Amino acid sequence: MSTQMPAAPTLAIGDIVPKWPLKRRNGESFEVHSDDESGNFHVLVFLANTADAAGKAALDGFARRRDDLDTLGVRVRLVLPKIEEGLPFPVVTDPDGVASRMAGLTVALGKVTGGGPSVLVVAPNQHLAARFGPEITDPGAAALAVIGPLAERRRAGLVPVMHPPVLVVPDVFNDADCKRLINIYAMQGNEFVEPGHNQLQGRTTDCKMRIPDYGRDDRIDHWVCAPETNNIIDSRIGPRLIPEIHRAFNYKVTRHERYRIARYEGAQKGSKHGHRDNTLPFVAHRRFAVTINLNSDEYDGAEIRFPEFSEAIYKPPAGAAIVFSCSLLHEVMPMRSGRRFALLAFLFGET
Repeated sequence: MSTQMPAAPTLAIGDIVPKWPLKRRNGESFEVHSDDESGNFHVLVFLANTADAAGKAALDGFARRRDDLDTLGVRVRLVLPKIEEGLPFPVVTDPDGVASRMAGLTVALGKVTGGGPSVLVVAPNQHLAARFGPEITDPGAAALAVIGPLAERRRAGLVPVMHPPVLVVPDVFNDADCKRLINIYAMQGNEFVEPGHNQLQGRTTDCKMRIPDYGRDDRIDHWVCAPETNNIIDSRIGPRLIPEIHRAFNYKVTRHERYRIARYEGAQKGSKHGHRDNTLPFVAHRRFAVTINLNSDEYDGAEIRFPEFSEAIYKPPAGAAIVFSCSLLHEVMPMRSGRRFALLAFLFGET
């Protein structure tokens, strides 16, 4: 089964920030996607008015934390309706109000008329890491609380010399998404069907299938057939993951096979070796495999290994996607304890 990928929805945490037409003081464009800005944390502080109490409090809070922000390499920009002098951080303007409206400010006829302060924390890969509205009394502290752990996770370290060509994209699913998909596995589609893709033709209700490949005994897949669940998954993968695959591999994904939620539990049994995902004629169309762990902190084992490259193992945090070519030999390591849930997808395009 193939399904067209959806258009991007409204900006949310985890989404890629659009290329807004923001302007610097000298009239040049400002984009977090540009070569001179990419790879850094950005904090965009949207203000309709710098003179009111809320605006002053937000500016003062960020100014008090300038040293901490600078230490982490955070670039703070104030997004205002017009250029103002004497402010503690660089100013950019939003001429048509598109960015301000998406940030939560009130915009009428392309002009910002009220609202804010609203703060967007943008990760170095241009994904939205957090957003804070006027209900947050100290957005500077809130931004640092988000950026600190992310910066620690990014600290430089040695990468295995034979690193496989894999892509890891964080926050494709949020915590609520992960819990919802695990609950769907538990509560829906408890009819078991015999192994084989031909069992799924024309289904509109979810079902489960044991996956006995190579004699294994630890995996049961929940096939996502219900339109509502498909729409939820599409709305996350479409704007958050597909553009990154195009950026990393220069390939345009337009379709996917039926999604599945896999559960791994107990002894693996059978033959323990790797496999490729496109070797048989009926799956030769596959280009990329995607795995998104849903509960990484609740089990031990089931890491992914790429034995043609190294003995390194990969276990992204819950909600993060690991993407790799279906031609790569890969192996899911045995479970050691707990129960693993993961969303699995196979993506392809017109070529």
